[in-house]
Amino acid sequence: MINGLLFYWFSWILWIVVTFFMKKSKRRTILACWILVTILSSSLSIEMQNQQISVAFLLLVGGSFILLIQLPRVVYHLFASFTIMIGYAAILFWEKSAPIWMIAPRVILISFILGLLITILTKGLYNQLSIGLLGLTCGEMINGLMLSSYGFRITIGEMQFFDLLLFILVILVFLEMLHKGKDKLYVVLQNHKQTVKWQNE
Repeated sequence: MINGLLFYWFSWILWIVVTFFMKKSKRRTILACWILVTILSSSLSIEMQNQQISVAFLLLVGGSFILLIQLPRVVYHLFASFTIMIGYAAILFWEKSAPIWMIAPRVILISFILGLLITILTKGLYNQLSIGLLGLTCGEMINGLMLSSYGFRITIGEMQFFDLLLFILVILVFLEMLHKGKDKLYVVLQNHKQTVKWQNE
């Protein structure tokens, strides 16, 4: 699969959802602009101290910090992001040292592992997106700096990373939709039972 294909698909889908389906608010405008600028800058990179860093990656890091400080229980969510960061960096190290154990495509395997970890650590889509973004971006930065210390020249925030990130976000959104659908179905069934009970009486 071409690197970046999942990123562009899911990013535009996410932008459409935010722009046309979220309630009109300042948050919607900021999120839509953030997604659009991230898409536009995904192919740009800058060099900082002999290290190539994607401009879109820097936008994600800054945006994820802003999202995190707006959450309740900031210390807990910061610790959860730290856990995601260590988990993601460890998986990448495991992939480099023993690639034979990657029994499924890396995007699918890593996404489901980290998606499960994020849903275990916190509830609520907004909280999950915040700690997921911060943890993954910091984990990618640690991995890039560690590889560069061994002489490997890579760009922090390559398209492979963005594919993985967007796939995880889609998994989190899908799980949230299933959860809300289950709650609505439960309410409908309860109302139906009450209606049948009243009719029988």
